[in-house]
Amino acid sequence: MAVIDIPGIDIAGDQEETLGTADDIREEVILDTMQQEIVGSMVKIEFETSLGLCTGHYLSTELGHEEINLEAESFERLRRLFPACNGAFVHPANRDWVEVSLSEVSGGLPEYKIYTRLVTGEIV
Repeated sequence: MAVIDIPGIDIAGDQEETLGTADDIREEVILDTMQQEIVGSMVKIEFETSLGLCTGHYLSTELGHEEINLEAESFERLRRLFPACNGAFVHPANRDWVEVSLSEVSGGLPEYKIYTRLVTGEIV
């Protein structure tokens, strides 16, 4: 019977590589902070509907629930989906969602998850 010598496996070394270091985590937190919108910044967003991508922008305020200025094609897309649509707003309770405003409400308001958000500038 032959004996096979298998070298030891350094499990701790592999874990250090996958877990990262405190500096890596600190860098991620700093990057997240830099991405936040501030009051007075112009923010461009996109959200996906069953008829395609909708694009618009809004001016970030302290109050929240900002009205989204939709591009003409995006507004028409929402009007085809919801004939009573009269606009869209950043959701008051969760800023990762868009709330479609309807002139006639029969139940809840339609909501869409924001696909991309880009702070484009600051209004002074």
